[in-house]
Amino acid sequence: MRDRISDLPDSLLLHILSFLPAKEAVATCLLSKRWRPLWPSLPTLDLKREDFQSLKFFHQFVDKMLKFVDLKSVKKCVLWLSYYETHEYFTPQKISRWINAMISTEVEHLELHLMLREGKGKGQGDYELPSSVFTANNIKVLKLSGATGAVTRWISSVTVGTLSHVNLPLLEVLHLRDVKFPDIRGLGMLLSACALLKHLVLTRLCGKFYCPLDIGGLNHLVTADVPQSLLPLKVFSNATFLRFHWV
Repeated sequence: MRDRISDLPDSLLLHILSFLPAKEAVATCLLSKRWRPLWPSLPTLDLKREDFQSLKFFHQFVDKMLKFVDLKSVKKCVLWLSYYETHEYFTPQKISRWINAMISTEVEHLELHLMLREGKGKGQGDYELPSSVFTANNIKVLKLSGATGAVTRWISSVTVGTLSHVNLPLLEVLHLRDVKFPDIRGLGMLLSACALLKHLVLTRLCGKFYCPLDIGGLNHLVTADVPQSLLPLKVFSNATFLRFHWV
């Protein structure tokens, strides 16, 4: 029987591969010579710890992917980190190195789902996102989430540190869930810099919030799911869907 799928152009095959987790997309190189050269040009990198038997293999896979894939072709990056064994621990330096590699070129969609365990060393309680995430001027979709469910003392918080500059001129979608803002001015600066923002979700944020935050108008906002009284009502004047909840 003729393999009609392999007769499809590279662009269409890569589009099909973009719906697969990165591990499965790379495995298609074993199908035939036709598929072998495709994976380095993947438009989507979907990297999940749960797809690997051990943390060691996951580390090796991500390191090699970011080394050999053509990052200029990648438009969407999704990173899922969670622990499966009591001894597992993701070092902040490695996580930040992966994130910086992902956004070093022309990524438009970035999702970071980080359920992390606290480190044993001094100052390793929280994981602070690299400031480069908030100056990646090609990003249109940014979704950040920390620990879900009951937060215990051995779960590390995903934190946004003090921001001196934000440059997200193309951002249209912003989702923040279980993210900590030790300096609430960082959240105000972030929202004020997103002039084209259309869809905003802020849930289970941690920090000392002085409500409402003093930010400029979000004139393009279409939908919002935010804590009650966090933002002035004038921000939502153009929204067609609005949902308030407790912080």
